[in-house]
Amino acid sequence: MAEKTPAVAMNKKTVIGVTMAIVIAIVVFILFAREKPAEVAGSDEHQAKLVEITAVEPGKVERVSELSGALEAGEETAVAFEVSGRILEMRYKEGDRVNAGTILARVDATEYSLQLTRARTGVEKAQVGYQQALDHFDRMKQLNEAGAISQLDFENAQNRLKVAEEDLAEASQALGLLEQDKAVLTAPISGTVLAKMADQGQVTGAGTPVYKIGQISTLKTILPVPDHEITAWKPGQTVVLELYNQERQAQVTRVFPATNRGTGTIGVEVSVPNPDHDWFPGQIVLAGRAEIKDGIYVPAGAVINRGEEKPYVFLVFEGKASKRAVTIGELFGDKLEVTSGLNPDEMLVVKGAEKLFEGDDVEVPGGNGR
Repeated sequence: MAEKTPAVAMNKKTVIGVTMAIVIAIVVFILFAREKPAEVAGSDEHQAKLVEITAVEPGKVERVSELSGALEAGEETAVAFEVSGRILEMRYKEGDRVNAGTILARVDATEYSLQLTRARTGVEKAQVGYQQALDHFDRMKQLNEAGAISQLDFENAQNRLKVAEEDLAEASQALGLLEQDKAVLTAPISGTVLAKMADQGQVTGAGTPVYKIGQISTLKTILPVPDHEITAWKPGQTVVLELYNQERQAQVTRVFPATNRGTGTIGVEVSVPNPDHDWFPGQIVLAGRAEIKDGIYVPAGAVINRGEEKPYVFLVFEGKASKRAVTIGELFGDKLEVTSGLNPDEMLVVKGAEKLFEGDDVEVPGGNGR
């Protein structure tokens, strides 16, 4: 047993030595592992980011507005009797042409006849009253000049004559209005009968339309223009209208003063010649209008808006990213109009801008972005 003691002691020393070596190796590994990510992070921090760039250049865009609207008569009016009665005659039908003053229809206006009779009787009574007042005034005037009556009696006679004169004027005016033949309906304008809205034998009321007449040598339509485009529309401009592959030159006649809250559009009235009457009210026409606009236009993806005060882009100077705030205008397809913030020939990042920060090193295919 005594002979084995040195060996055992040696084995213990060996075990202790090996254990210490393992511990040291683990500590070195941990320290290396902790330092390594810092070295990797440091290398990533300075690594150039790959982007695509293009030179900023002024350009042109073309926008074609395609709108539609229903044709209407250039001038249109509904025609109605001023008195009630049974319709005795309806002379015209849809499509017939009439001139201003043409007799369109007649009614049996019994009530109107009674009103006319009463009005004539009223005039006769007013005439008698006026004559009596005039005779009385003449007598009172003579007596007043002779000093036989008081001034008050004379003034009363004057007032009576004035009232009688006013009554006669009112009765005559009423009769004059009624004596216009209200049982006859005439066309107020020259044009085409667009609608016949009653039939012979039908009882019609005063003010109820029986015909609709329109002037169709010139037609019009109201185009619903989006409000953000309305500044491009001016009275006098030419617009091309299309109907079944037939095109005609039309003209903007007016721009409405308010936006339709339901559609966000503003009405633009357009008039089109129709000399042969071969386009008709109610037909739907298409309106095409091309607008060419100068400016600076960039890919929409190059402009970033992350809730900051203004959208921004990245430019490249000497291989580094430079953030620049811009003001944007309208969207044309996949292009955004930039109204301020960019200058011609500056190098704009068009791909990869979303991963950039101010001062980042950048690299572009085929070069380093310088």
